[in-house]
Amino acid sequence: MHKEKMRYLRDKARVFLEVLRRDYWQESVPLAAECVVTEEPITLAEARQRSFRPVAKGEVWGGNWQCAWMHISGQIPAAWAGKRVVARLNLGGEGLLFDSDGNALQGLTDRSLFCREYIRDQYLVTEAAGGGETVEFYVDAAANDNFGLLLDDRPRRIEDAVIGTVGRIASLDLYSVDKTVLDLSYDLDILVNLLQNTPDGYRARQLAAIASRANDLYAGMPENAGKVRDYLQEAFFSMPACASSMTAMAVGHAHIDTAWLWPLRETRRKCGRTFATQLALIDRYPDYRFGASQPQHYQFVKEDYPDLYERLKARVADGRWELQGGMWVEADANLIGGESMIRQFLHGKNFFRDEFGVEVKSLWLPDVFGYSGALPQIIKGCGCDYFVTQKLSWNNYNVFPHTTFRWRGIDGSEVLAHCPPENTYNGTMTPRDLGFGQNNFAESDVADAFLSLYGCGDGGGGPTEEQIEFERERMRQASMLPKQTS
Repeated sequence: MHKEKMRYLRDKARVFLEVLRRDYWQESVPLAAECVVTEEPITLAEARQRSFRPVAKGEVWGGNWQCAWMHISGQIPAAWAGKRVVARLNLGGEGLLFDSDGNALQGLTDRSLFCREYIRDQYLVTEAAGGGETVEFYVDAAANDNFGLLLDDRPRRIEDAVIGTVGRIASLDLYSVDKTVLDLSYDLDILVNLLQNTPDGYRARQLAAIASRANDLYAGMPENAGKVRDYLQEAFFSMPACASSMTAMAVGHAHIDTAWLWPLRETRRKCGRTFATQLALIDRYPDYRFGASQPQHYQFVKEDYPDLYERLKARVADGRWELQGGMWVEADANLIGGESMIRQFLHGKNFFRDEFGVEVKSLWLPDVFGYSGALPQIIKGCGCDYFVTQKLSWNNYNVFPHTTFRWRGIDGSEVLAHCPPENTYNGTMTPRDLGFGQNNFAESDVADAFLSLYGCGDGGGGPTEEQIEFERERMRQASMLPKQTS
């Protein structure tokens, strides 16, 4: 196939995916909102004692670092009976969505430095509406994003607000969704991502032909989506990963820096937003697994969101939430002394044992700078056998030569160490990331599995519905990819 034709087919597939992402949104109706703005966070009970003022889409409700409680209400049209209904709530910054009874539902965030997939502004109201129902939410909103304030978030005064300033409501609507077209977009996303990351050759030509045929079958008509899904199942997803492919051990993740670009109050709220989001996804996807480290964050949630904490304990008990790492926080390992490291283990392991009955056997430090040669001795002495990090692979000057290895400390103690070969703990669960991880795994001659950590941290809420749909329904079936397990 001529290179120009291949370029055309790749572009055709990409545009087809953009069309599907437009087509699964059907009708919309606006939601009404009112808010109470404060300088520091307050509880919902306190907010209900104050006067709410109306606020509309396009309006700036607060300046940088301000807080607000939003009261949002509306009605699902009677004509939407049987349809999937989604609330699109981009309130400008971060937020935690609650139902009218004050139960935490899901985190919200309006942007991410990582990629498009991590904008989390949608909440699934119902898979099948009865038609005519009223909806009511509260949102604990923050005029900052998951990286605090971006450089373009200027000027700082609300009266000088410009496009891009946090605290501006960008979407406030209910939408009906064509679920079949949505599922087709997930199917095609895997195919297109694989096509865009496969060099020209036999396999790329085969993928391009499948994507082109799918586009032709769709013919710009959403009612053809089911037929196209059947075709992709036969032509693409029926060719599973080769038996000799590596296994990607997929775990949802949402690394949160305890102290970085925001006040500590936001760390506490980021924990609530993230844990609420992941508990909701665990409820929706029975075989999905999520993991989080740092007992300090669990303590924040226990103090600030006790109902969430009880739900979390139930998910740990049934094996669907993994407790990661033995330290109280993901502590610096370069500047502090040995006694400080040991105390991190003492408090961290005791917390997980006392609260959950779990004896954690790993040290989880994906994002710290520098690793003392005394750490293996301390890790072993504190009752752990395994070490996970990522930072070693983020080096501007040389490449760390190993992915899975035995780390021997200065006293001869050894622990089994692993650096996820995707070179990120914010994976996107795409063929691009998994394919890179498989090829980048340095010890693939002696080991056949690696850890894949996917999801957005620092308030991004961890994995999205889209990524879980990729991992559990599609990536496990697609050829040319590592085998999937979670």
